[in-house]
Amino acid sequence: MIENKPLPPLEELKEFLDYNPDTGVLTWKKQVRNSVKIGEEAGCRQHYKRDTRIRISINSKLYLAHRLAYYMYHGIDPLNNDVDHEDRNSLNNKISNLRLATRTENCRNQKISKNNTSGVTGVHWHKLKKKWEASIRVGKKKYLGCFTNKEDAIQARKEAEKKYFGKFRRSD
Repeated sequence: MIENKPLPPLEELKEFLDYNPDTGVLTWKKQVRNSVKIGEEAGCRQHYKRDTRIRISINSKLYLAHRLAYYMYHGIDPLNNDVDHEDRNSLNNKISNLRLATRTENCRNQKISKNNTSGVTGVHWHKLKKKWEASIRVGKKKYLGCFTNKEDAIQARKEAEKKYFGKFRRSD
């Protein structure tokens, strides 16, 4: 398992940054280098795996802005938990959009793979059976059935997500 980088002490963070929970924006309170202006939005957008995320450099170490935002607002270091973007928009760091999650829970809320042909995770066309097949991964792959109608396969998948994933299921 990939561990998250430890965050700086909260008091140190609050010396450098302000966090607006309504906008999700972190701004500089202190000039840490010549290129930084006090009051300016902190961080830069960087491509990270399948998303673009905001990273902020403090004392020559890069941190993900959404983890800093969660920490600054709640006063609780997420430690080895992930901080999930509920709406899957990795640039939306409003506190109402951030929640603690295990790595598994966070993965359940990912965007659909660009290789997906059905438009729904866990639903695919079975060439030999000439039917739509639905499945879900809960520890191991769980077969949900084959269906003549794509909509029936999607419904089976959605019901399984409600049962197994709870609030971390995809909402679309």
